[in-house]
Amino acid sequence: MHVHSKLAVVGAAVSLWFQPGAAQTCANVSTTQTYDYIIVGSGAGGIPIADRLSEAGHSVLLIEKGPPSTGRWGGTMKPKWLADTNLTRFDVPGLCNQIWADPSGVSCTDVDQMAGCVLGGGTAVNAGLWWKPHPDDWDTNFPTGWQSKDLAGATEKVFSRIPGTTAPSMDGKRYLSQGFDMLGGNLGKAGWKFIVPNDNPQLKNRTYGHSTFMYSGGERGGPLATYLVSASSRKTFTLWTNTVAKRVVRTGGHITGVELECNGAGHAGVVSVTPTTGRVILSAGVFGSTKLLFRSGIGPTDQLNIVKNSADGPTMIGNDSWINLPVGYNLNDHVGTDIEIAHPDVVFYDYYGAWTKPIVSDTETYLTNRTGPLAQAAPNIGPIFWEIIKGADGVLRHLHWQSRVEGTLNTSMTVTQYLGTGSVSRGRLTITRQLNTVVSTPPYLHDENDKAAVVQGLINLQESLASVANLTWITPRSNVTAAQFVNSVPATPSRRGSNHWIGTAKIGADDGRTGGKSVVDLNLKVYGTDNLFVVDASIFPGMITANPSAAIVIVSEHAATKILALPPAAA
Repeated sequence: MHVHSKLAVVGAAVSLWFQPGAAQTCANVSTTQTYDYIIVGSGAGGIPIADRLSEAGHSVLLIEKGPPSTGRWGGTMKPKWLADTNLTRFDVPGLCNQIWADPSGVSCTDVDQMAGCVLGGGTAVNAGLWWKPHPDDWDTNFPTGWQSKDLAGATEKVFSRIPGTTAPSMDGKRYLSQGFDMLGGNLGKAGWKFIVPNDNPQLKNRTYGHSTFMYSGGERGGPLATYLVSASSRKTFTLWTNTVAKRVVRTGGHITGVELECNGAGHAGVVSVTPTTGRVILSAGVFGSTKLLFRSGIGPTDQLNIVKNSADGPTMIGNDSWINLPVGYNLNDHVGTDIEIAHPDVVFYDYYGAWTKPIVSDTETYLTNRTGPLAQAAPNIGPIFWEIIKGADGVLRHLHWQSRVEGTLNTSMTVTQYLGTGSVSRGRLTITRQLNTVVSTPPYLHDENDKAAVVQGLINLQESLASVANLTWITPRSNVTAAQFVNSVPATPSRRGSNHWIGTAKIGADDGRTGGKSVVDLNLKVYGTDNLFVVDASIFPGMITANPSAAIVIVSEHAATKILALPPAAA
């Protein structure tokens, strides 16, 4: 039911490292300072756990391969109308779509999937959608110790710090709400129930509501504005941006440090963990963490042999120390099925034009009061609605619908159907000959029951909107059945993927070295090592219902509790 793809491992390279208040060249990275924890990756997984570990009194180094993003952290990317402010393109909710127009210097260049390689990772570049997970997201997919009852405390902590909002504009108004009013209102007439989504995470069957965002104060919030702020106030915390982690340095199963690279200059040195007790945590995302594991001699033997025969080979750990684990298996993404409808009440706002040719009154309103259309995520997302469909195999499949007003027609509205919790994908991330591409491997839908759920969901929506006056179905058209349409959508990432990648370092009690399918244990420690952990979307065993940002932060909170409880001898 999910996207199955293959990943390439490449040499990554960036030139500078940054510590707030003290920048210096990557070549001058100190090899004498050691850290209790080195965390690679500053996204939804890395930032929260860095905060929690530094709060506990440990020295923590957080490494990000990309540059700063929001203005608070020294970001500089912005349109002219933000020139005299400390805001950047990442701060303003209405500019979040700019990554699709100009990803240069923002998106990762070592894979051909869109991913944020800036401080904050995906939480800095996405639309800021912020969903409290359905209990089934944990209970259907995750092992003992990671069920919804186990995650309740972490969930409460996360949403107390980042509660989210359904009205990001500081005046409490929702601008350009015609799409929600038309679609949501008619869903209500058809028997769907309106809810406040994060107040009712368990109600995901024929329900709808306003989109919930991580924004705060009319600007991007999330981990960058909460966890990273508290972490950076401590002397125990250090942040380096524009620094590339090449691999972990290890003797057998014990990691002693992280090897760094500079852009065009190769090796930059090794930063070390505290002897005996130090730990390394990979939070570089599904692609980044997988690449680091492969380059560190951890993964399937066939893939490690490819690394051995690449430019990384001469400095790679010897094959007598390789750890054969199913890294790269279980790759998942939400399968997306886009439909398009048109209605004369729906109004299009040119959020792409907000970069170079904005409506001046809207920029002035935003800069003065943090109100108006630019305080909302492009492209006017909402409503969000859900349905659960039981397949012939007895599996409950969760459908998450995300509507957005986007395009060239003033009356056009795209609605994307995501297939979430249900069956398990068997996709795999592997190295290709080019060493820098992600190759998609169909089928996107795991089996006929997955396909049937997608088709039935579309039929149910068509029936729910059948009585709406002046509604035009653009895709699929009236002479195309739901089944014909679903079968016609190409099985490519650009048409079926959602960039909600998970998996590849699966959590579980079944040790992958001895026939199991898991890469990390129930404490997120990599099997075969005593002090290497993975804390990001890589550890998810199966796909969840909606955008996974909040779920990843919850995982990070829970992981911090588990890792801090481990005795030194276990690390």
